[in-house]
Amino acid sequence: MRKLFLSSLLILLIPITLKAQRRYGQIEKSSISTGAIFFSIGPEYCFADTKKSPFSQNVLNNKDFSVGFKVKYPNNFGYKALINYTTVTGSDGYTEVRNYSFSTKIWQMSIQGEYTFNLGQLFGHSSSPNSIYLFLGIGMLNSNANLNYSQRIDYDYKTNQDNEIGTSAIIPYGIGYQHDFNNNFVLGVEYNLRYSFSDYLDGFKPPYPDSKSNDVLQGFSLTLSYKLY
Repeated sequence: MRKLFLSSLLILLIPITLKAQRRYGQIEKSSISTGAIFFSIGPEYCFADTKKSPFSQNVLNNKDFSVGFKVKYPNNFGYKALINYTTVTGSDGYTEVRNYSFSTKIWQMSIQGEYTFNLGQLFGHSSSPNSIYLFLGIGMLNSNANLNYSQRIDYDYKTNQDNEIGTSAIIPYGIGYQHDFNNNFVLGVEYNLRYSFSDYLDGFKPPYPDSKSNDVLQGFSLTLSYKLY
């Protein structure tokens, strides 16, 4: 959770720096509204209750796909509505006594507000095809976890039995970069965090203090947008 806190703090500090840049003419506003459809794909990781480090797991097997529609207004504010399909896995590794592992399929729907910083006057130009954006939103998810573990008599496990589908609210937020090719196509990369109000995305909740917080999704995505107007 410390890494998540530091990531969130970094995202919150970026607008302060960019506001100072705008004051000195390094960032410009857009002059028109735009609407675009987009698709994204990338690796995802679930910060859940497994003991094994995410860097020791094959995160490339955990995938997130999304499709949606986004609008950006002349004042650089905007919004996007999207649907995500995510698959995540995790395990304790064979060295842990409980030997817990899970595989989860997740559907998400969310609406997110965005603020875009168009990097104008970069390299001496009046406008730039490069921009970064911050986003924050709210949504819902449905998760279906397949779990496997060795039951211990002295351990008060809580699980979602029989692979039940769990529903939870989520708060997605993050930062992205995009490049406009001026032919209606926009390519970008995005770092996202999705805080869930559930501790059962992995289908499993061990007793305190092994489980102190809800599960969180984190990922990087490659995005491709096509501007409709």
